[in-house]
Order: sequence, then C-alpha cells, then structure tokens
Amino acid sequence: MGGIKCEVDGILLKPNFKLYGNARARGDSYLDGTHFLSISFNNDTNTDMGIQYIRLLSMDADTRIDLTGRIFILGEKENGQSYAEYRSIEFDGATSASYNGKLEILYHDTQERIIGGKFWFDAANENNEIREIRKGEFDMFIN
Repeated sequence: MGGIKCEVDGILLKPNFKLYGNARARGDSYLDGTHFLSISFNNDTNTDMGIQYIRLLSMDADTRIDLTGRIFILGEKENGQSYAEYRSIEFDGATSASYNGKLEILYHDTQERIIGGKFWFDAANENNEIREIRKGEFDMFIN
C-alpha cells in the first residue's frame, strides 16, 4: 500500500507511523443508515507546524459497492455534506460553502478492501485564515 500524503501550504505532509500506525481509511454507517468513508492521518513529529491532522469524510459512500470514479465535493460539515478538515497546534479549520475541495476515488477493490485516489481542499478557521491542502494522494486498506 502506498499510504497517504499531501502538501499543506506547499510543504509535504506524511503520516509518521508509530507502533499502531496513524493513517486510517474506514467505511461505516450512522444509525440512520447513511454510509460514509472516513480517511484520516496525523503527523506528530516536531516540525515548525507542530502536530498536524487531516480528515476527509465522504457521505453517501458505501464501501461495499465499487466507488471507482466517484467524486465527492468537500463542503460544509454542518449541512451533512462531505467535508475535510485540517488541524494543527495553531490552526483548526475545515471546508465550507466558501472554501471547499474535492476527493476523487481512482481505484476501489471491494474484495480486498483497498481504495485509492486523490484530493485537495482549502480549510478556513474562525479568523478566515486559509490552509491550502494540495496534491493529496492515498492508497490504503479500508478498516
């Protein structure tokens, strides 16, 4: 598996793997039956940006069905839409109606539970500061 990576304001961000790992793709459903795909990772190495966390949540994504070719627009969390978030010690932001992004599924093997694709998004915090997440790629097992 290729794992996951992206750039945050032009600086490469990869997970730093510890004993139990910290990159995860998970397919599940809420009690109301809405299926979702959650992809996340963090890096807690000592960098200028401190601890960093990325999460993508794709709604209406049943991982038991081939998702190859699906594109999810990452928008407002509050409206039950697919969204993305970026957090660090100094920044806590997410996509919104004004600052959004895209997650594209390029490969999905439902039998082997492997999913791959690319993503990008802009995260804004409450002060309207922006972090540009670009060149995101992932190739992971789905838990």
